[in-house]
Amino acid sequence: MKKNEVTTLTSLVNEGKKIARLSGNRDLNEKIVKAKMETLEECGQLIPAIVVDATDVINQGLEVVDFTTGNIIREEEAVDYLVLVEGNHRYEAHLRLIASNEERDEQKRYKREFKLLYALNTELPIAKMLSEINIATNPWKGSDYVKGAKINNQQKKLPLLDAMNNLVNKGYSLTSASKWLTFTSKINKKVMDCAIDGNIVDELKNTNGLERGLRLLQAAEGIFKETTIQARTVIDWIISKYEKTSDNLKPEFTNKMVRFLKNISKEDADYIEKAKGTRGGDTKENIINNKLSGLWEEFEK
Repeated sequence: MKKNEVTTLTSLVNEGKKIARLSGNRDLNEKIVKAKMETLEECGQLIPAIVVDATDVINQGLEVVDFTTGNIIREEEAVDYLVLVEGNHRYEAHLRLIASNEERDEQKRYKREFKLLYALNTELPIAKMLSEINIATNPWKGSDYVKGAKINNQQKKLPLLDAMNNLVNKGYSLTSASKWLTFTSKINKKVMDCAIDGNIVDELKNTNGLERGLRLLQAAEGIFKETTIQARTVIDWIISKYEKTSDNLKPEFTNKMVRFLKNISKEDADYIEKAKGTRGGDTKENIINNKLSGLWEEFEK
């Protein structure tokens, strides 16, 4: 494949090339894939997907996986791979359309080509290229910034970033993950954007509240469904209790809160999970807060 020249997937396959993606890049969105399938079938590919050599990606300390199998690409295999930094959803849509041909009549088969182009700016670090391309074409959510930061700092020991990445991969928002692990919302897009650029700010280095957050999460996971914990209501209530705790009692707060969470009955947990606000009445958040506060008062007796 030549630089500055649009190439078809068919010609690359004939050359023995395969397609890969960056490990840790944001997950494919099913709705976007289906929308891309409709667009590709109706209009074809309007702009080429952007790729870089897998060897360059690995040399920059990033992990690469085969697009189809998800297997990690070893350094000696990298020469056979091109890595998509833009166009993952379109490529997945193309593959699905090709696969659908088995169930189509000949005249209705999808026969369009998939086209690719090398990234034009070869001086830009690939992790930075990934974030800039994706932000411009399909704006990142907060969780995507976490994944981008992790991709660009895989060789660094950053326990808080690792824990944040684990949570967003489970479906937590950036803000929710930050609150559980730091009791603040200070780990935001700006912090993660700095990390993508290789600038690790103090907030991301600070692990003072990490063990506390992980212990509370473990306790909560034993009582509530993940979707309940991912929402901010429970952690906001916990933080409010911490802030009202006198300084001399804060060292024991985590142990006490863990015991409280483990003490919540299945009936009370179900009530919290099924809480619904009413028009003109209490909001869902108020109902949950009132329930938790009532249980806390009973717990402290």
